[in-house]
Amino acid sequence: MKPASVVLIALASAALGAVLGGAYVARRDGAAAPATPDTAAAAASRATTPAHDASAALPDYVSIGSERVSFEALRRRAASDPAFLRGLMQRYRDQTEPVARGELLALLNAVSGEEVLRFALSLTASTRAEDERDGLALLAAYPMDRAEVRDTLLAKLGQGGDPQRMGELVAMLTPATMASEDAAPVIAELATLARHPDPALRAQAVLQLAQWDDGEQAEDLLHRAILDSSAEVRAKAIAGIQGSHIRSDRLKEALLAIAADPASSAADRGAATFALQQFRLNRAEYGIWRRAQAQADADSGEGG
Repeated sequence: MKPASVVLIALASAALGAVLGGAYVARRDGAAAPATPDTAAAAASRATTPAHDASAALPDYVSIGSERVSFEALRRRAASDPAFLRGLMQRYRDQTEPVARGELLALLNAVSGEEVLRFALSLTASTRAEDERDGLALLAAYPMDRAEVRDTLLAKLGQGGDPQRMGELVAMLTPATMASEDAAPVIAELATLARHPDPALRAQAVLQLAQWDDGEQAEDLLHRAILDSSAEVRAKAIAGIQGSHIRSDRLKEALLAIAADPASSAADRGAATFALQQFRLNRAEYGIWRRAQAQADADSGEGG
């Protein structure tokens, strides 16, 4: 087997022609690769799905002609050679084969940086749905304190459209430390979507809003959501309370009502009981909580 330095020298000397002319195929078989299998098709699927952990489960090896080169070696090459990186971007634009396209996207996602960000923004502006989706996948690697990332997502949400697609955009609105003036448009958009007719989108917006805002508006929408007719919205509202610092007497009362109501689902009762641990309870409320906790234990098979 060739030493790693020889592989890197070979890569440096013929990278642009060889890499851009060949198909990337994920390789994990054989003695040199980890035992866990990972196919190129799976890598392409992951690469084209917006996710906050853009580097998760990348392939360890890819093939270039007859050579097996580590994914990390390719990433380092692209990160240190601007011409090589631009070649990858151009090849991506020209590529039509889905697996190769997905692997090129995975490399770009792993490289990140300013040039990849500009490329991602150009893709999101494309009228081709595939380009837009992949551009959003690249944007997922960048924090929301970047104005161009934040503005792009808000503009896409402002266009409306398919609720599932909008829910994916909302899920990308991961909170970051920024000026309150910059966060305000995000909070306003989430507050609007928290009243959307589609329950799945409404649920996602409620959950995200609880992470962005701990003011009266968020408390009001969480209270509304915890009483929602949709089980999904109720569950996300309870999760939003658990994951935030938003507390109020009426949220506590709503959680106690759910925890004590036999007509509530076991899932809702259990989640409400868990969330109530973060509230101050008087003696009567504590008694309700203890009974609800015992019932939740029984429902889960943990009771004595």
